[in-house]
Amino acid sequence: MDKMRKLLESVDACADRLDALNTRFSNLATDATRESVEAWRKAKDQVVFDQTEEKKEPKEGPDVKTIAVELLEKQGHGLEDVIDILMSDHQIEMTIESLAQTIGKQAYIAALRKDASDLLGNAISYAQIANLWNDLDRPAFGGETWTARSVSILVE
Repeated sequence: MDKMRKLLESVDACADRLDALNTRFSNLATDATRESVEAWRKAKDQVVFDQTEEKKEPKEGPDVKTIAVELLEKQGHGLEDVIDILMSDHQIEMTIESLAQTIGKQAYIAALRKDASDLLGNAISYAQIANLWNDLDRPAFGGETWTARSVSILVE
C-alpha cells in the first residue's frame, strides 16, 4: 500500500512539473501535454479515493473441509457422493482432485481404503478397482494412474 501511495505522489509531481513546463514554454507545449495534465488531475481524485476506501473482508463461507470430512467419516458417504452432496446441499462445486486436496491426504486415504474394502468384499479385483478409480479420475499415489499394485499397497 505504501508503494502505491509513493507511485501516486510521483505521478502527481510529474503532472505538476509538466503543467509548469507547459506554462513556462507555451510555444513548445502540445495538446497532448496539456490534455495529459488535465486527465491526470481528473483521474487523481478517483485513484486516491479508490486507494483509501476500506477493503471489505470476504464473507466467510462454510468450512468445506469439516463438512466433507464429516460426510466421509461420520456419515459413511463415498467420495463422489460427497461431491454431489456439497453441490446440492451447500452449492459448493468441487472436482475429485480439489476434494482430495481439501480433505487432506489422511482423510483421502481413509476414504479410498473404505471404498476398496467394500469393493473387495463384493469380489472386485485390484485390477478392476484400479480401472474403476481411473475411470472416476481419482488422483493416484505414486503414479499418474491407479494400478492393481498401487491399490493392493493402499489396502494393506
